[in-house]
Amino acid sequence: MNFAVSEGMSARVAVFLTGLCLAAAPAHAQKLASSPGVTEPFLDVLLSAPVAGTVAKVHVKEGDLVKEGQVLLELRKQQEELAVARSRLVMEGKAELESAQAKVDTLKTDLDATRKLFEATKSVSKDDLMKKELEYRQAVAEVDRLKTVEEREVIEWEIAKQFLAERSLFSPLTGHVVDLVRDVGEDCKAQDPMLRIVDTRQFYFVSNVEARSGYHLKVGQEVRVDVEAGRETVQVKGRINFVSPVVDPASGLLRVKVLCPNADGKVRPGVSGTMHFPEN
Repeated sequence: MNFAVSEGMSARVAVFLTGLCLAAAPAHAQKLASSPGVTEPFLDVLLSAPVAGTVAKVHVKEGDLVKEGQVLLELRKQQEELAVARSRLVMEGKAELESAQAKVDTLKTDLDATRKLFEATKSVSKDDLMKKELEYRQAVAEVDRLKTVEEREVIEWEIAKQFLAERSLFSPLTGHVVDLVRDVGEDCKAQDPMLRIVDTRQFYFVSNVEARSGYHLKVGQEVRVDVEAGRETVQVKGRINFVSPVVDPASGLLRVKVLCPNADGKVRPGVSGTMHFPEN
């Protein structure tokens, strides 16, 4: 069976399809603006030596993933370890205090008995009573002095432990070691750089946006960032973390930072990219 389509019918079909397309299209398509920029690690920390010394052990190598609180390297610390051991022995030595407390208990019993005899029978003189009271008070004062000494010994032990802890360098964050400045046997001064750690589980996209285009950008606003990942470009949804309150008068640009997720590590911070956002 053959169907003939007239020229007039074809025209009506074309008009009908055109109407459908116009109805489906948004009445006011939102125009997007774009701005180039670069990516930066979420955290980038250059760790320094807290004290001067000689590197004794390095527990990590470049590229290692380290956890927050992990020991990264140690300086020579034999003297500090001995100081901690000595302070601990002194602190735990309670024989003198226990002996003084036992003396107080004995003198207190003797004083109570003497006072009862003096008050009941007057079989002891007042001078003897006063002498025993003086001995008891002196013994109590000695116990108080030894307790103060013991408290000072605890503090000295804590100080010794702090000095020992300063001979080790701990990671303040979870991230990757990207630069190891010192190795075993090398000397360092206080505040000398030792190693660098970066956290790339998130990254910042930093862009200098044309002030007029970026006027309505706000912290917390979601934007799209296209970033280089090898030979391809990946699209990431991020949220604006910072919008500069001032515009650079020389260039007329507004600095904007976008915080983006990167749990899979696909993006290596340092590459360039482009931010796309609504242009109001």
